[in-house]
Amino acid sequence: MRARLDPDFSKYILDLGNGLPPITINECIRIPAVMLIPYENDAASLDHLVDTVFHNISDYSTNISSMMNRAILTPKNSYVDEINTLLIQRFPGELKQYYSFDETIDASEQAVMEDFLHTLTPNGLPPHELLLKQNCPIMLLRNINPSEGLCNGTRLICRNFDRNVIHAEIAVGHHSGKKVFIPRIPFLPNPDENSGFPFKRTQFPVKLSFAMSINKSQGQTLDFVGIYLPHPVFSHGQLYVALSRAKTISAIKILIRPISTDEPEKNCTKNIVYIDLLTLASSD
Repeated sequence: MRARLDPDFSKYILDLGNGLPPITINECIRIPAVMLIPYENDAASLDHLVDTVFHNISDYSTNISSMMNRAILTPKNSYVDEINTLLIQRFPGELKQYYSFDETIDASEQAVMEDFLHTLTPNGLPPHELLLKQNCPIMLLRNINPSEGLCNGTRLICRNFDRNVIHAEIAVGHHSGKKVFIPRIPFLPNPDENSGFPFKRTQFPVKLSFAMSINKSQGQTLDFVGIYLPHPVFSHGQLYVALSRAKTISAIKILIRPISTDEPEKNCTKNIVYIDLLTLASSD
């Protein structure tokens, strides 16, 4: 639907989603050269991708809507955090730092474990050190008030900062333009994700959204999409979701890090499609 004005790109996405040859062979998808960012080395290639997606990022504080319709998508949260940290340093303005309060459920362990807890960022939680600037893009990590547009995954713009509240503006969707206040809230991560012991983090339920995980991008339409693949996607349909955020083939760029230096193909990456599952779904 998004790519209906670019029929060739639309067909490519559908064939990719269905895992059809000739573009997908043995779970590897061939990427058209027009989509690719050439790989040189990790730092230089990532800089090239960032510059291609965001151009001169210092201009975006005066052109917010353009920035909110651009994003870099990547499979894992660790890569998301890497890109967001890089871009908030380049974004114009004064840096605002918010630190979480992390506490163990067993109070007797607090003194021993507190510094270690600060280093953890389990899935779905904000970081201990939240770095923000005025007019930067953020994403909500919890359903706070769905009827007012404050849902998990909602993208917002930071407008101002107080000690215990962030003034923000909803950037996309039916509630676009609405001014909201984001408070700190407690998070209780799954113990399996943080070395097996329970703790509570009190922090603002947001993170930067210059980059986002492919899974978080579902349902969004973007004017320009960068896809960063330091490692291949790891689940069914992820590559399809990433590519189908764009409307045309010219509005998407992909950076693939070669798995090995002697890898012969530099324009291929893994495309996981469960053909049997799609066959069963279409037969119902």
